[in-house]
Amino acid sequence: MKRLGRFNPAQSLFFRVFLWFWLAALLIFFSSVWLAKQLGSEARYQPLNPQQQRDLVTMTDKLQNQIDQRDGNVVLKRLLDHVSKRNRFGLILIDLSTRETVHNVNRHRPLKDEVFDDFNQQSAPLMLEVEGINFIGPGMIKTNQSEYMLFLVKPRAGGNLGVIRHEYPGIFILFMISLSLGLCYLFVRGLLNPIAQLRHASKRMAKGEMGVRVGNASKRLDEIGQLGRDFNFMSEQVESLLNSQKRLLADISHELRSPLTRLQLSIGIALQQNESDMSVNMLAALERIEKESQQIENMIAQVLLLSRLDNKQPIQNLQSVSLEQIMTPIIDDAQFEAEQKNKELFYQAQENISLYAEPQLLSSAIENILRNAIYYSNHLIQVSVSVQDTHIEWIIEDDGNGIEESQLDRIFEAFYRESTARDRNSGGVGLGLAIAHHAVAKHQGFIQASNKPQGGLHVKISIPFIRA
Repeated sequence: MKRLGRFNPAQSLFFRVFLWFWLAALLIFFSSVWLAKQLGSEARYQPLNPQQQRDLVTMTDKLQNQIDQRDGNVVLKRLLDHVSKRNRFGLILIDLSTRETVHNVNRHRPLKDEVFDDFNQQSAPLMLEVEGINFIGPGMIKTNQSEYMLFLVKPRAGGNLGVIRHEYPGIFILFMISLSLGLCYLFVRGLLNPIAQLRHASKRMAKGEMGVRVGNASKRLDEIGQLGRDFNFMSEQVESLLNSQKRLLADISHELRSPLTRLQLSIGIALQQNESDMSVNMLAALERIEKESQQIENMIAQVLLLSRLDNKQPIQNLQSVSLEQIMTPIIDDAQFEAEQKNKELFYQAQENISLYAEPQLLSSAIENILRNAIYYSNHLIQVSVSVQDTHIEWIIEDDGNGIEESQLDRIFEAFYRESTARDRNSGGVGLGLAIAHHAVAKHQGFIQASNKPQGGLHVKISIPFIRA
């Protein structure tokens, strides 16, 4: 149904513009044909030029000689075919008494009675132009039975299209409709293709590809070209602003590490002092400060990691690593965390699987997804790893409440949290899933989240692999 909608003028600018231009072209064409027919339907007589006179005399003499050699008893149709097979024109004989026609032309328009009478009254042969066909004559031919007028039939110079129009009107109309259809299609496609390029580029930009530019559309010299150049300028400015923001965030995070390190050292020194010299409140405050500073340290580390993953450089230290090497420490830690929260974790994986990966980066991605599932599950977490064609596929499921369908595409954005009511102790600051998404993308894979029908979240990670 979506494809059929492209042919609905109410839903498709392309088809609407195409339809109007095509109908306008057909209207102009048929109006021109009608007007030409009204203005040019009269027969026009012209004197013969020397070449036409020679052709008429030569053909008349040749036919008469052939008839005389047979004592006037001939089959005229066969004779016409024989005499004219090497000539550039057809032949028509009209019986003066009965006005019956003998011809060797595939199709011809019979001369009307009034035209026949006009010819008969002329003192010298003439050329008659009728609807793109030239009739040259008459020359007089006699047989034993009757007397005939001979006409040479030739298409008018440059008038082949007119001949087709009159002799084969169906073919002519079909040809003109096809021609107008093709020309209108090319015109409308040339007009709207740049708009389609802009639409495609804007979609890619909306998905985060800030380096996208429109090519051919921006090279045009018309208003569409100006729109393309404005789009490129806009995307350059947006990309520059976002890159500046990312650099600023990374620089600030990097600069915060030094004073944070000194703060952590000071707290450590204070805690190493004799606890009897400190009040209970002072000790609790120092421990709280130490916890918060460690969370800030983790947050800064995540921001710096996300900044590194967000650049366009490929991973440099890819290596062949076994699935067991990656998953064993992750599952061990996850099992311990799940047990502490009275939850069950089930793990199932195929054996002898290897893949090219950056182990620490991929482990971080899987661990972020798995810890998120443990936190939001009610009782059960399931993890499975299998080979699907040329990819290795992780499925991580929980039995929690899931996520609103409208939010599923946004949970992998940096600093995005599903609910503003969540604090760092529950939902974090929205970096874990973003890091997982970028880490998987760096491995030429993809990550998808969906809600299970029975409740809970289903997350799939897919990455190219090699067998061990």
